[in-house]
Amino acid sequence: MTGKPGLDYRFDTRVAVQYDALRGHPPEVSADIGQAIQQQIGEGSRVLELGVGTGRIALPVAQAGCEVFGVDVSAHMLEALARRKQTDAVEGIYLAQGDITALPFRDRVFDGAMAVHVLHLVADWAGVLDQVSRLVRPGGTLVLGRDWIDPESFSGMLRNHFRRTVQEVGTEMLPPGSSAAAPPSGGAAIVKYLMELGAQPIGQGEIVGAEWTTRLTPRQVLDGIRSRDDAESWVLPDDILTETMRRLDAFAAEQWPDLDAPLPVTRRFMLGVFRFAN
Repeated sequence: MTGKPGLDYRFDTRVAVQYDALRGHPPEVSADIGQAIQQQIGEGSRVLELGVGTGRIALPVAQAGCEVFGVDVSAHMLEALARRKQTDAVEGIYLAQGDITALPFRDRVFDGAMAVHVLHLVADWAGVLDQVSRLVRPGGTLVLGRDWIDPESFSGMLRNHFRRTVQEVGTEMLPPGSSAAAPPSGGAAIVKYLMELGAQPIGQGEIVGAEWTTRLTPRQVLDGIRSRDDAESWVLPDDILTETMRRLDAFAAEQWPDLDAPLPVTRRFMLGVFRFAN
């Protein structure tokens, strides 16, 4: 993965160790996700993954019958993936350390590409999509994946309150005219730009690649945000994150007296699928 200039996205050993614990999928869900992506791109396809990380998407896609070529800026994340690849005896994954804003591949060499929770970390996300449109063959497929959490669940409530609190704290603490950090790109902007590149969305909206229920505690969610292993807290200055978490902890204690009691959370893995023109 890569980050915006001036922000620290090191994805060091600590993050690599915690990443799968916080974002990993159960084995049966992981298999469903791999099959869902393979069905969109095609069995036996050569697939580029932007920000391959520790392989939570690459591994099941390779196991479903695709060749995955993963790029990531973090050596620590790639080392973790290499270990998982060896332990699970997964073939068909090829890794390169590099910045996704400067991809080292020939034009039209891939049948498809995929990106999961990475474009929001890149200032020049449009430039990355320009490259993808050249690297993927005519008629090829781009899959944009994301994890969805039921907004009515306790986890969804916590995350929504976190976002509102960040804005409140940022308004109070940052100089006039500035604002709390936010992702540089939204889904609508990405879809619009892809269509300008000649890629058409498939279907009427996102596809549910997998759905499952897990049990988490409020403390686990709070600690994930606090530790900066959560994507939405990576970008926050220390003082804003500290004050935001003070207020979020107080909110959680009022809502859920036992922060260590597991509660059910419905989750989905969503796919946005785009086909490039022939």
